[in-house]
Amino acid sequence: MHYLKLFEIKKTLIKYNCKISDAIKSLNNSRLKIVLVLTKNNKLAGTVVDGDVRRGLLKGINLKDPVIKIMNKNLLTVDLNTKKKEAIYLMKANEIQHIPAVNKKKEIFGLYVSPDVISPVKRDSKFIIMAGGKGKRLLPLTKKKPKALIKVYNKPMTEHIIQRAKKFGFFDFVISINYLGNQIKKYFNHGKKLGVRINYIKEHKPLGTAGSLYLLKNLKDSYVLVTNCDVISDVDYADVIDYHKFHSADATIVVKRYETRNPFGVIKTKGNNFISYHEKPVKYENINTGIYVFNTKNFKFLKKEKHKDMNEFFVDLVNLGKKIIVYPVYENWTDLGNKKEYIKNK
Repeated sequence: MHYLKLFEIKKTLIKYNCKISDAIKSLNNSRLKIVLVLTKNNKLAGTVVDGDVRRGLLKGINLKDPVIKIMNKNLLTVDLNTKKKEAIYLMKANEIQHIPAVNKKKEIFGLYVSPDVISPVKRDSKFIIMAGGKGKRLLPLTKKKPKALIKVYNKPMTEHIIQRAKKFGFFDFVISINYLGNQIKKYFNHGKKLGVRINYIKEHKPLGTAGSLYLLKNLKDSYVLVTNCDVISDVDYADVIDYHKFHSADATIVVKRYETRNPFGVIKTKGNNFISYHEKPVKYENINTGIYVFNTKNFKFLKKEKHKDMNEFFVDLVNLGKKIIVYPVYENWTDLGNKKEYIKNK
């Protein structure tokens, strides 16, 4: 249990009239997974945690909406006289990671935080990185070097993923390789220099974005997180697995809301009759981030040495009656397999 004083949690504080986008910015900046919302008189009005934002995204909220739309007003707090043992008991009993400490005027003066937030626990689940593709979108960069080893900020993109995953307690990695795979093995070896363990599965021919997962069908792990080697994100990988388990899903797709703004005024008609006019409407869609969680027992539905892309695999699972859910992210996410994005971030 950690107790943080007011000066240590300043990045978590926002005002009652702020937007949801401001809450997201606070969550990203503080890394404490909570926002404390204050009234104009600096009294604690409510809190916002990751789950509040994700539920809002699933409901189609606008990030410009006021934070009170997703804020939790029925929050649990403790006062100046509460002992640390009592705070620990309350957090465990209510299965929460934070308890704000307030005075009689409901002014915030501190925050109790679960150790998992500060130092994530070690995860038993394997972390799978799909690095077998030829990286055609990045040609000519990938003509003699696999996509996984293309450098971003002076480091191979896949190394960024491994180091990020370590911060969330993942130490056991499997990399799926094919095209120029020996270069990947030579660079990472078995992970010792990164303080992790790395094993490899080898595609003897291109198996698509999902086909090589067949080789993991006998894993004892109940769940695995799978990511493409070219997507870098601030997403909390551990939380994705917890979300997957909580919803008893067979597979979880991490999605990000993508905004498309029409530069023109749109006229809605019925026949030749005018119905309505919309000035530069915005369309919101969920896009696939290339990050997933699977129950490993579902890999048996793939076939040995059979090409299968991830979109096809999900259709197969749906047809088999499997439960597929989505995990919406607001965190930074970049597809470095896209040359335009790569050039912007290199």
